[in-house]
Amino acid sequence: MKVLVALCFVAAVAQAIDVDWNKISPIEVFPQDLAGPLTESLKDVKDLDPSRIVGGEEASPGQFPYQVGLFSTNAAGSTGFCGGSILNYEWILTAAHCVDVAVSVEVILGAQYIREDEPTQVVLQVAEIIVHENWDTRNIRNDLALLRLPAPIQFTERIQPIHLPSRSQVGQTFASETGIVSGWGRDSDSSSSISPVLRWTQNPILTNFVCTRYYFFSVTSAQICLSGRGGRSSCNGDSGGPLVVTDSDGEITQVGVVSFGIALGCAVGWPGVYVRVTDYLDWIETHAPSVAIRD
Repeated sequence: MKVLVALCFVAAVAQAIDVDWNKISPIEVFPQDLAGPLTESLKDVKDLDPSRIVGGEEASPGQFPYQVGLFSTNAAGSTGFCGGSILNYEWILTAAHCVDVAVSVEVILGAQYIREDEPTQVVLQVAEIIVHENWDTRNIRNDLALLRLPAPIQFTERIQPIHLPSRSQVGQTFASETGIVSGWGRDSDSSSSISPVLRWTQNPILTNFVCTRYYFFSVTSAQICLSGRGGRSSCNGDSGGPLVVTDSDGEITQVGVVSFGIALGCAVGWPGVYVRVTDYLDWIETHAPSVAIRD
């Protein structure tokens, strides 16, 4: 049975969110059983890039029109921040750990400077949260969720949907292709809050054979990894955001959803682990029937 939360407040407003940024925490998770072994094996590792998404660069306005920011508030009133992507006029894709305990979620579309009141921004209250029914909080498996919006998105140059892989791409590893990840997550391990501006970085996608060795063979075929070479990586607050590649037809296609990375820091050069979108095309189509999956 699917895990579903219907929210009673569905009003949509096209204005910046009124929020105390000092009380917003980047959301993060890590497989519990790996914390001890990895801490010990990496105790002498240093950050590879102190400037450091981490180790990335500032996005140009409109470069990632499918990127959204999420404010996820739990029953205790604590609010965390995550990313997500626009699938179509009514559905947002994100990570389960971003919204699994949420009682309300606000989505910001069309943002560049997330803390500012920009005329391109649209803020929507989520009407429905669907968390994957097999979401495993201990081992970070099936870390995927869908958010239904209360009203159709009005697309603009700054607000556009992302392409999902086609069914013909199921089984494709995307290894060695250049993956691009974007978000407002922490831009350095020394930072305690999210970046005020949208950032991005790129690195090669790894084979799972290589990636799983970094995580004591715990990475599964339903996950995909991006190299952390050069200290370039997603970080806390980027969770739920999109990992994309450029398809052979030139389309920007989402192949991953930011899930977790090494607990000791984002700049240590360790691969980031993402949900492999091709493994969940049927699940997305079942729970978000208006999202068309290409053959």
